[in-house]
Amino acid sequence: MFLSVVEDFFVNPIISHSGYNLVNTLVYAAVLLGIAFFVVFPFFRKKGISFDFDFFKAVFPFIVFGSALRIFEENYSAVYLELFERSTNPLAFGFYTISPGIYILIGLIAIFSLIASFFLGSRLRRDPLKIFMGTGIILSVPVVVYHLFHLVHPLEFFFVFIATALIVFLAWLVAGKLNSGIFSSRLNLAVLFGQALDGVATFTALTFFPSYSEQHVLSDFVIQNFSPAAFVLVKVILSIAVLWYVGREIKDEKTANFIKLFVIIIGFAPGIRDAFSLGLTLS
Repeated sequence: MFLSVVEDFFVNPIISHSGYNLVNTLVYAAVLLGIAFFVVFPFFRKKGISFDFDFFKAVFPFIVFGSALRIFEENYSAVYLELFERSTNPLAFGFYTISPGIYILIGLIAIFSLIASFFLGSRLRRDPLKIFMGTGIILSVPVVVYHLFHLVHPLEFFFVFIATALIVFLAWLVAGKLNSGIFSSRLNLAVLFGQALDGVATFTALTFFPSYSEQHVLSDFVIQNFSPAAFVLVKVILSIAVLWYVGREIKDEKTANFIKLFVIIIGFAPGIRDAFSLGLTLS
């Protein structure tokens, strides 16, 4: 019974490229939340990390690296070594080129790099966050540059980022007119940008590329029952709701910032990945 459930809801979706279902979505979400808030957050909180905007800037290259690395499995299959082909075996490297394995891989690389950066920072008397960010840049730049030189749909690719920036700017203007300080901090703006980017990338892919379909359960529910444009609105509303709740209910600044950072990552990671995916697709 247990093996049958694992095969039906976890193994087969990976092999068949069918995406997510309610069961694996809930399990992956529970595991991700558990690791983030009960392992990562307590550990680095003890190290004195504030999870503020400076920390976001330092971790951002790793988000880009993971999102860009994920694209190789989809768009360069013709030159992809057999070693990197998708797999459900955690002992095979191909498991770590797709979800959920790639989140494990990039998370471990980022955590190890952060620990190493603090060690080197104390020895070299340098800012550990700058060392951490530099490591992420070194990892991400070659992959990003490679993708940029192979763009098939550059207009659609850049449209995602331009449209997202416009949405964020308009939201910032409206908030200012309403005398709301919800977007007064750069970290809050990053929350909105990351979530809006995910929404706009999905909207662009589904609007201009008929072969695309949404693989996430909740996202697909919104899109199927309303429209891709409605999904962008939902992401903006979600950002505002999270920021309002955190600002009102979470008094500890480090906890509040970590929640925001978590929401930022789960917005930027699929958003950047989807932008590259539609920019590189041959369909």
